[in-house]
Amino acid sequence: MTIRVIFLGLLLVFAQGNPRPPGILIQHAQLIDGTGIPARRADVRVAGDAIVAVADSLSPQSGERVIDAAGKVVAPGFIDMHSHADRGLDEMPDASTQVLQGITTAVVGQDGGSELPIADFFERLARLRPAINYATAVGHGTVRKAVMGGDYKRAATAAEIETMKALVDRGMQDGAIGLSSGLEYDPGFYSKTDELVALGAVVAKYGGYYMSHVRNENEGAFAAWREAIEIGRRNHIPVEISHIKLGVKPVWGRAAEGLKILDDARREGVKVMADWYPYTYWQSSMYVLIETRDFESRAAWERGLNDIGGAGNVLITSYRPDASLNGKTLAEIAEARGKDAVTTAIEMMREAGPGTGVIATSMSEDDLTTFVKSPLVLVCSDGSLTGRHPRGYGTFPRVLARYVRDLEAIALPDAVAKMTGRSAAQLGMPDRGVVAVGKKADLTIFDPAAIQDRGVPGNAAQSPIGISHVIVNGEIVLDYGRSTSARSGRALRRGGSPAPPGSPAR
Repeated sequence: MTIRVIFLGLLLVFAQGNPRPPGILIQHAQLIDGTGIPARRADVRVAGDAIVAVADSLSPQSGERVIDAAGKVVAPGFIDMHSHADRGLDEMPDASTQVLQGITTAVVGQDGGSELPIADFFERLARLRPAINYATAVGHGTVRKAVMGGDYKRAATAAEIETMKALVDRGMQDGAIGLSSGLEYDPGFYSKTDELVALGAVVAKYGGYYMSHVRNENEGAFAAWREAIEIGRRNHIPVEISHIKLGVKPVWGRAAEGLKILDDARREGVKVMADWYPYTYWQSSMYVLIETRDFESRAAWERGLNDIGGAGNVLITSYRPDASLNGKTLAEIAEARGKDAVTTAIEMMREAGPGTGVIATSMSEDDLTTFVKSPLVLVCSDGSLTGRHPRGYGTFPRVLARYVRDLEAIALPDAVAKMTGRSAAQLGMPDRGVVAVGKKADLTIFDPAAIQDRGVPGNAAQSPIGISHVIVNGEIVLDYGRSTSARSGRALRRGGSPAPPGSPAR
């Protein structure tokens, strides 16, 4: 009896030291559940990490936190399908720039770059206890460089591809969602399609998918999309074209033509999707302006700059030799140096190498609108926790403010579905992305009349407005617009043993 009493007492002490979060009741909300169906009036109850009730009216229970959401929408937490929010996570585990825009899950390991081994990333998450959930891909570029070292400017040998396959297999066993590539960047730039097909075959064993920053986002974009689709076709795996865009003036106005490529592929059985961000300007390295990699060629620079509308559309964000140039356009720097823009660009490449960061305005607003209307296009930020592009701070509010409320390009339930339910389906995560009983309690509450992004190039780090609450795994991480101390995010792993395509993450 004495031992039993002591044991029960220890259990009580343990329970008191690890209290279960109090239940949450969201009342008087307009529910947009992530499936795309119209909004309806509903209350939502959360207990533990799950949604336990959705009804027209629910009464508070003892000890329950009540949130009055009158005039607001309750939706699934937003899923960022192409994110770099793993960068800076050690310094910002509260992921405040993500939470403030309603993101509850970030999909990282993008553009061919990931942590390796993948198990190390999940161990880091366990140590940091971030405020949001993370899923990761295996990065093709990371794997390629691990195998080929500095000698990567060539096709891989059969033996090297076999070693890459083993690394991808290990990553998938560790819980990666699939394989990402960044074929506009080194070292993926030098890979052949057959190399990617071989690695995709490994992903297929685990029910993963292939996501690609394709080889060309300019005049060669359609051919690049077809390559990604072919990799999916040959492996019978889903494909996601990363941050879909037509990034130079000569191809503006062809978004509908491009989307037909995706539609045709789906009719042929390839489960291809794309993700997209709501800005006409991108952020990358200056060298991507030169497709030929001939950085000394005046003709190449003239074409590269003309195709995006001139040097005034290139904003320098990171220039190591002289930080005073950050925040200035290439045109302004050229004028200050008393030289033409092409000469200035060549000099800057010589001075700093290919790593100079830029934001370039080069997309058509009409194309952006065409893309977002497509049911095949999901939403991503392509942003990091502390980046210089406004997308890292306001992507999801901007979609809701600009494309839903202001332009009326898409309906609110459709926009939310792109950010939540359809994204969860692409990830193979059936327990997230929808507000329904039994689903994980990742939720965002916002005012559709007030929601607004505020960042602009040169002043990106502006918090959006209009999101009052964010709940991650049943804990409130944003409370009336203020970040809390809750760090309830989890590592979202795909199953570690071989499984049929479409098997869920866990």
